[in-house]
Amino acid sequence: MLRFFLDQKRRTAEGGFTLIELVVVLAILGILLALAVPRYLGARKRAYKAEIDNILQEAKTLSWAYYQEHNLFPTTITDIALQMPGGAAWQTPVVATGGGAAAFIQWSAVGQAAGFPVTPTDECWITLSNDGDSDQSCDF
Repeated sequence: MLRFFLDQKRRTAEGGFTLIELVVVLAILGILLALAVPRYLGARKRAYKAEIDNILQEAKTLSWAYYQEHNLFPTTITDIALQMPGGAAWQTPVVATGGGAAAFIQWSAVGQAAGFPVTPTDECWITLSNDGDSDQSCDF
């Protein structure tokens, strides 16, 4: 009788995972995360770059329309009535240099305040000149 009881207890105690199995699973999950996180962050950065590219292209189009109508570049964002999309990670572009009767204008946009993925040290700009040339660049 005692032998039957001990055999039954041994059989029920054999269920579950060993420590080695759990460590192996955690190691595999760690490797998968190490591969996935950089790809996710890279895709996220490219998405924010595409967002500011679209915003600056709209500023470019509106600036050229303003230039055609007034024969000078706008001096503020209100001159071209640029509307930022809701939830944008970028602050509204400002005229960094030029504008008015100058030969060129440069719109500059920086990232939102701390807590956003794009920081105030991240900057993109677009330069338009009155001969029709334009150039766009980012430093992040």
